[in-house]
This record gives sequence, C-alpha cells and structure tokens, in this order.
Amino acid sequence: MCAVQTSSPPTPIRERHSEEPSRSEAREAPVFSPRRVGGSSAQEPRDVRAGACAVMDEPEWAPASPETQAEPWLPRCRERAEENVWAVVLAGGEGRRLQALTRSPHGVAVPKQFCRFRDDRSMLRVTLDRARRLVGPQRIVVVVTERHRPWWEGELGHLPPENVLVQPENRGTAVAILHALMRIRGRGRSPMLLVMPSDHDFDDEGVLLRRAQHALRIAAVFENDLVLLGIVPAHIDVEYGLIVPAPGEEQASRRVMTFVEKPSLSTAVRLMRHGAVWNSFIFACTGSALCRLYEEAAPALLAAYVEGAGAAAGDTEATSRLFRGLPTHDFSRDLLQREASRLRLIAVPPCGWTDLGTPARLAAWLDRHREAAFWRNCGFSGASGSVDPPGGEWHERTA
Repeated sequence: MCAVQTSSPPTPIRERHSEEPSRSEAREAPVFSPRRVGGSSAQEPRDVRAGACAVMDEPEWAPASPETQAEPWLPRCRERAEENVWAVVLAGGEGRRLQALTRSPHGVAVPKQFCRFRDDRSMLRVTLDRARRLVGPQRIVVVVTERHRPWWEGELGHLPPENVLVQPENRGTAVAILHALMRIRGRGRSPMLLVMPSDHDFDDEGVLLRRAQHALRIAAVFENDLVLLGIVPAHIDVEYGLIVPAPGEEQASRRVMTFVEKPSLSTAVRLMRHGAVWNSFIFACTGSALCRLYEEAAPALLAAYVEGAGAAAGDTEATSRLFRGLPTHDFSRDLLQREASRLRLIAVPPCGWTDLGTPARLAAWLDRHREAAFWRNCGFSGASGSVDPPGGEWHERTA
C-alpha cells in the first residue's frame, strides 16, 4: 500500500517528460514485439510537432472545447481516422457486492450490468448506447461470460457476432481486457481503444463523452501511455482507486505520480490532500501501449494467454481449458498500480458520475434520483425522504 507524507507532494514513481512531448520521445519505438504476441507491427509513432491528426471529429453536440486551449501543443487538424477506434465494453463481472439487492423473483443473483435502474434500459444497454455516440456498432466489442448468456444474448443481437467476446469463465478485468485487445489487434492495424465498464451512471453524459474524445486524441499523441479519466471526488470512498496527477492545469492531460487501488482510509485522506481523483476505469490508449503494459506488468499472464490462444485456434473446449488455467488478475491493482509511470490523467468536471458497485453507492444514487425507473417498478411514488432499497421482489420487472 502506498502512503504519502502530508508535508510534501508525493514522489513520482519515475521522472518523465513535461506536458509537451520532446521530439525524441515522440519517436520512441514501442517495446511490444509482434513476434512474441502476434499481429502486425506497431505503427511508427508520429512526430507530434510536425502535426499528428486528431483521432475523431468533435460530435455535433460538442461546443468549442476548452481542452484544446489547455493543450496548446495538441494538433488541431481534423483528419478522420475513426476506423482505428474501438470501444471495449466490459460486461463479464459477477456483481457480487450487490447480489443481496439484485436477485430475480426465483432467487437467482442477477449481475448488476443486466439490471435496470435509471430507465427501462439495462446498465449494459445504457453503456452500449454511450459507446455508439463515439463509434459505430461494427467497432464496439463487448466482453461477456458464458454463464450470463440468458441476460446478454438478447441485448447484443444488433452487434456483429464476432464483436461479442464470450469468456468461458470470468478471470477478472485484466484477462477480459487482454482478450479484447488480442481479438481487436487481429482485425486491424494500430487500433485505438476506449475501454469502459458497464456499471456507470452519469447525470450529464455529454461531459463524459467530450473528455473521452479528448483522451483518444491525447492517446494518439502519447502513443506509449494509457490516458485515464479521473473523477473529482465528492467525498472519501476507499472502494475507488485514487490517482494523484502531476501539477498542471486541470483541463490538460497530466502525468500520473501515484496510483493506489482501494487505499486504506488514512492513505485516501493523504492522497486527496494532494489532489487525488477517483479512477473511473475509463481509459484510452493505442493497442501497442496496452500490449507494452502487459509485457511489463503481467508478462506471465500475457505469455500464458498467447500460448493458449494459439493452441486453441477456435476450439471451444481448448478455449475453456485456456481460461480455466489463467490466473485471475485485476487490471487496476495488478497492472495500473504497478506501472503508474505509463499513465496520464484527464480530469472529468462534475457530471454526476457514479459507479453502481456497492449497496451504499446504489442507495445514495437512488435517494438522489427519485424519478428513476427503479421507484416506479417498485410501486413507490418517489416521495422525498430516505428509503432503504428493497431486495428480491423489485427485480421481477427490473432484471
């Protein structure tokens, strides 16, 4: 566990470059070796001073963005490269912490991503709709688990079958992201990835989407880094990862100095005194940057997956054996926390973000959203005052 002294700012894990990349750094070749992992070689990094292109156009609803003012070196050209951008939606979790509240009338625990809270869409559907505001359905990849098929099969019929990545077993977020990365790399050269979980809610989704597009642009320039979206904390919550960025303008991308996944209370207090933000677990990166992260932080996992996937070659039983033999890894704890020097941060302005991952967060969210479909489905009128969320019976209509 990382502790930070309150008398001085946290010490960077490794001294890196300033906000404006140097010419030599921009030309740094990725460490990732396609011979070891498979796929085509990484695209030659562009010279950012000479003018790298933005990844995507601004959406029609986006006003002139202050982010470009905060990144004066960021190229302003608008060449479209959307065919390289993929959205990865993570929907394979078990939702164990909410199982007491997310059960069907028959007592079956329903993972939270398949439940309906705000409106008549499941959390998975909400996330898919969010992703479609950034990329087309042909470039949305969803990672699910075979045992959840009764819940996700009807939701994903509009996606190409090859975009639905079914894990025989859930082996944690690190394995899910690696599974998506390798499938995407096999379908296109030099992909850009935007990874998002399927259990988030936003009061102002437009704020999040504009920052997500900005993260893609930054990731296209800093081709060896992962660009995380951080949420300015509203309170202390030790169930969130905390990210301490280097000093700089809040609207600019900044180096990550310290990353601590689920800190102790005392560590969380110290980190927040130094400007820590919550890890939203939404991030953008190039495929080569993500491969390099696995090479350095989880080489054994990478090697086991690549060897097993090559042997499986579409064989269902062999794929099942592969997943059964893989260790369970958490992406934030086992990769991001170990390689914080490879991370950049973009802070997200207040937008009503909530990760509906614990009973306490769900109860607080429901208390703030009396118009939510949850209350109608439960037969409540939405009167003011706190009401403890019931369990079991409300999922007859919401799950």
